[in-house]
Amino acid sequence: MSVVLKDSLWRYFAEFVGTFILILFGDGAIVASTLSSQPSFGFIMVSWGFGIVLAIYAVGPISGAHINPNVTLAFAVTKRIKWVDVIPYIVFQILGAAAATGVLLVWWGDVITRIDPPPFLYADIGAAFFTQYPEPGFWPQYWPKSYLPNVSSAGILYSQVNQIFPLWKGAFAEALMTFLLLLIVVAVTDPDSPFYSQSLAPWAIGIGYVMPFLLFEAQLTGGMINEARSWGPMLALYLFGYRTGAFNFRGEYFYVYGIPDFIGGILGALFWDHVLKPYLRFVKNINKK
Repeated sequence: MSVVLKDSLWRYFAEFVGTFILILFGDGAIVASTLSSQPSFGFIMVSWGFGIVLAIYAVGPISGAHINPNVTLAFAVTKRIKWVDVIPYIVFQILGAAAATGVLLVWWGDVITRIDPPPFLYADIGAAFFTQYPEPGFWPQYWPKSYLPNVSSAGILYSQVNQIFPLWKGAFAEALMTFLLLLIVVAVTDPDSPFYSQSLAPWAIGIGYVMPFLLFEAQLTGGMINEARSWGPMLALYLFGYRTGAFNFRGEYFYVYGIPDFIGGILGALFWDHVLKPYLRFVKNINKK
């Protein structure tokens, strides 16, 4: 095995491990809170925050700890990583998230199947693993179980939800929050920044990761800002027997998640590189004179 291939495999596997840690902490808190009927918003926020911090400390020196397809794609666009690494990074991130979900299903599978026997997964439990818009935990009146997946009744629900929660609003929220996340990530990991610190960067990113929960985004879209967080659990749940669900009721994974997140992340990285960072060069040039 060549040195280059061996190095790449270690980095890809590190992304698997890092995403596994993140999802086990983050989704684990949501699933436990949802199934125990004792949701704790603060507990969930702290779990996500510590998940991202510990994941970065664990695998950051090996792979850079992207643990998020938005980070990987934005880093490729801004030439921080090679394009050849993009697909493997994202695949291993998704597999890591799926493996973490598998562990959660081992712990909670019996409870979940009693509440929602396969193949249909109800919105509120689905949102514990991935994300939906509007977030069922905060807006259960828009996810009546009797309507889903009944096609004729769901048409009524579709019209009601669109009036209050149009897709553009969710898309804007996801794009904006991913923009801010990537802006924070590239700013605190840029060696040219006077505030650059390898030891403190994980904490800054962890705070940036949970900001959507502190603001409004979790109540609106669940605050995905990380496709692996949803795609990985969806894969695991599909293998677990859930062949259908409420997670793509209005085409959310085309119009709200995914595309808006990728665009927001790329713009966040570009904003730092071409709008904010030039000031550092400006100051440096002045100091030289």
